[in-house]
Amino acid sequence: MKTFLLSVAAVLWFAVAAPKTVLAAVPPASTQQQSAPKTKIYSGTILKNGDGYVLSDAANKLSFMLDDTEKASHYEGKKVKVTGTVDVASNTIHVETIQEIA
Repeated sequence: MKTFLLSVAAVLWFAVAAPKTVLAAVPPASTQQQSAPKTKIYSGTILKNGDGYVLSDAANKLSFMLDDTEKASHYEGKKVKVTGTVDVASNTIHVETIQEIA
């Protein structure tokens, strides 16, 4: 009986003391896609702001910094549509293209 109890105790001890395997949860593909910024089109007027440029959308009372001053400088004071992605934390559009609109 003593041997039986020692065997049971040893099995229980190993069950408790053995390292547990933890599986990392992988989010579904749809969740991963949602976290990637989407390219969108923004319209407004490009204005000089210090050393940089902003896209000012007076109709919606919004403005965004533009990360490509080289492209933006050609359109200062003009109404444009900017294609790019927004970095919400810095309120900056990562410019892909800029096109003047009438």
